[in-house]
Amino acid sequence: MQNHISAEIISVGTELLLGDITNTNTAYLARRLAVLGIPLYRQTVVGDNDTRLTQALQEAYNRSELVILTGGLGPTCDDITKETVAQYFSLPLEEDAPTRAAIESYFHAKGRSFTENNYKQCLVPAGATVFTNSWGTAPGIGIEQDGKYAVLLPGPPHELKLMFEETVMPWLSRLSPDTLYSLNLHLTGIGEGKAESVLREMMDSGENPTIAPYAGEDDVRIRITARAESEEQAKEMCTAAAEKIRETAVGKYIFACTDTPEAAAAVVEHTLLSVFSKHGLTFGAAESCTGGMVCERITALPGASAVLQGGIVSYANTVKTGVLGVSQEILDTYGAVSEPCAAQMAVGAAAQLGCDIAVAITGIAGPDGGTAEKPVGTVCFAVACSGSLGGQLHTYTEHYRSGLTRERIRRLASGRAMQMAIAAAKEVGARQA
Repeated sequence: MQNHISAEIISVGTELLLGDITNTNTAYLARRLAVLGIPLYRQTVVGDNDTRLTQALQEAYNRSELVILTGGLGPTCDDITKETVAQYFSLPLEEDAPTRAAIESYFHAKGRSFTENNYKQCLVPAGATVFTNSWGTAPGIGIEQDGKYAVLLPGPPHELKLMFEETVMPWLSRLSPDTLYSLNLHLTGIGEGKAESVLREMMDSGENPTIAPYAGEDDVRIRITARAESEEQAKEMCTAAAEKIRETAVGKYIFACTDTPEAAAAVVEHTLLSVFSKHGLTFGAAESCTGGMVCERITALPGASAVLQGGIVSYANTVKTGVLGVSQEILDTYGAVSEPCAAQMAVGAAAQLGCDIAVAITGIAGPDGGTAEKPVGTVCFAVACSGSLGGQLHTYTEHYRSGLTRERIRRLASGRAMQMAIAAAKEVGARQA
């Protein structure tokens, strides 16, 4: 088996340093390198300056064999990536006839003329591999010299991704004999520190697969990553490790398992739809401080219509009483931010929306409105089952740190409400089984 190479990413562009553009390319490339089994050691952002870019290249190749550069391949004078890399490798720039033909054809199809500065994009380092850009004008470039590899990619994300998938990944696949596969176990009801203390021995002894905890937005995540000659082998290794984790004290806190970044990023929403669909249940929500965020998060996923009946944004107390049936006595005695109010909101939502399970959220998201008894960050929850399912009701209050932003409090509250709904649906499903 050949030695493993390591990689670094250099993103080129002053606009990235200024924050004018969000750098999504590095996250994408990191995920694809993991699939290739190529470890990524560092990510660097450099402005449009050839001296600093040369220094970044020198530092990167002192640590790694592969450097992927994004951006700076355009036709203007501040696009210096190709020229700087060619100079680093002492390679002259030569016109690539197929690239010129492709660029001229691209402009002709758009009814635009080929200008002199576009000729710059037809030049490539001598002996380099050219990756055709079917979605723009700047070709990608691959360089191999004395055990060093460079890949130059255009900055626009749609061009970069399509080029990487179609031509760059096959070019890079020969550099690593292995692949990496990751499995995420998602936990709720336990902190990252507690989970780590339980799994510490497994983490310390596990070199392949590795086990590491992360604090997610709505959960604690245990990431298991294995290296093997095939994805199937790596997946088997991760699955075996996951079964061992399920047998520990953290096992009871696991509510989901994902193996893609997309699923991990919306794990609560995916899990809710999956559990409700599995048991043939429908869902609804009554939201005050979250203002419809629960329904918005769910409807962002395909398949939501099979589960979600609807939502009621009951921001004003008149809506709580007039639509959801919250009694004035409850509001006068306990206030709108209270478990009794949340309970009546959930029961009212289940009835009004005709759903099997409904959640309710009412709280103080701030920055104003808090009191000594109910500071900013106080959120009350309830989940209610319809009468046909026994009408079970559960309430819960959580206090989020007042230092959190309004948006963060609302986001955390919507995630917590969905977790309560998932637990209720699992309980109903267990009773029905």
